[in-house]
Amino acid sequence: MRLANWIGLLAAVTLLAALTACKKEMLPPETQPAVSQPEPTPSVVVPPATIPLAQTPPGISGGGNFMDGQMNAGIDAQFDILTAAGAHAIRMNLYPSNYYSEKGPTPTKLDAQVLEAHRRGVQTISLFFEYAGQYQKLPEFVAHLGDSAKWRAIGHDFAERFAPNSAFLLSHDIHDWGITIYQGLNEPDEERNPTNKIPITGPSSYVSALEGLAEGVHSVSPALAVIAGGFGSQNSAGSYTLQGYGPAIAGLLNDGKLDGIDLHTYNDILYAPIVGKDNQVHFSFSTQAVFDRVKKACGITRDIDFYCTEYNFKSGVQGIDDNLAAKRLLTCIWANLGVVKSDGHTPATKLALVWNLFGNAEKEYGLTAHSKDQAWNPYATGKTFELVMSLTSGMAFTYLDPLDKGEFTLAGNGKTLWVWQNYETFSSIHGTHYTVNSLPSMAKTLQVYGWDGLRKTIDLHGETALTINDLNERETYMFLATQ
Repeated sequence: MRLANWIGLLAAVTLLAALTACKKEMLPPETQPAVSQPEPTPSVVVPPATIPLAQTPPGISGGGNFMDGQMNAGIDAQFDILTAAGAHAIRMNLYPSNYYSEKGPTPTKLDAQVLEAHRRGVQTISLFFEYAGQYQKLPEFVAHLGDSAKWRAIGHDFAERFAPNSAFLLSHDIHDWGITIYQGLNEPDEERNPTNKIPITGPSSYVSALEGLAEGVHSVSPALAVIAGGFGSQNSAGSYTLQGYGPAIAGLLNDGKLDGIDLHTYNDILYAPIVGKDNQVHFSFSTQAVFDRVKKACGITRDIDFYCTEYNFKSGVQGIDDNLAAKRLLTCIWANLGVVKSDGHTPATKLALVWNLFGNAEKEYGLTAHSKDQAWNPYATGKTFELVMSLTSGMAFTYLDPLDKGEFTLAGNGKTLWVWQNYETFSSIHGTHYTVNSLPSMAKTLQVYGWDGLRKTIDLHGETALTINDLNERETYMFLATQ
């Protein structure tokens, strides 16, 4: 087949694959031992007066995909949705014919979309190089995985063009902004056809491609982050070795060539429940517990960062209605934003993208019923996401304790926010009341929020602590003190 025809065919095939990738039905998890929970060591951080956007929840929250450098009405609508939802992070993805050609890497195909992202106020970008094992069967060399030298060239050329303060960005008067996260090869662990699996090791393999990508990116700047494309089998199949791909890249994670790990965390009530059909709360399927299990099972010993480029709570299936999905999504949002490192308190999360912020074709995952006339027409889940973005604008974490009390504290922009995961096994203080401590002396009101918005406003008169009663169990609460 002529190359031009093949490119068109591959674009169509990979587009279909991208749209259906998250329709996979999860398999029952393997039985796993309970996660040990270390004793908390309280550590409160005082935020600076002005907090950089990248350090706020909206700065690392958003969605994908922005596909193949396209600039069209659909991409415009996605930027509109991102703005309306109050988020500032995206995943740009490229399929093989859009990042590589007979002459080598093709970064210029992404120019217009990157410039538009800057114009639209995007803060954090993950650039994702798609690859699936079945491409290897195609005759044209562009579809072949290739060796580490190919991926080294890809990493170098794209980072050279789009890293902060690159010659290209400076030529457009863009300073101290650019693509800082580079990742490749999505969900190799979810391929169930053995003949389509990407080889784990060897000269043309998963490990060699990621090592080459990291070397190429870091040849431009060691400060840039390189990560593997997301994994899904930890939730879908209870495989905490990620079907063998995790231990294979442990060396790259332990020596710092890969910055962290991207775990796709889809929760529901049957296969990866927060509260299951058995009416039991399952902390073992929380993002923190899964992150810790994966590190242990894969032999990852360095204190790595956490990334999530896809998470959600299902809706419209398993008897889950919009309201229940929104209630649990609030728990999932904070579970992904609040992942900590091995000391139990240091923030680990660098990116938390919900799937699918932009899509309504799959009600199971979509957050908005958008149309040609209204890009952002959110379901209950979308409203909950937007609420968190609004409340946390200008704020940064000052305290995280997901392993004991299930609490997070944020401050900034004249506000302080307490978040409480009020579930047994998520919180040692779960129940029907919560005490907000260390209220700022200048605070005038305390607002109580749930997944559905503002529940109560309490006037303050110099109290340093306040107990709120008559709270519901098995949901997440947010308490906002304002001046």
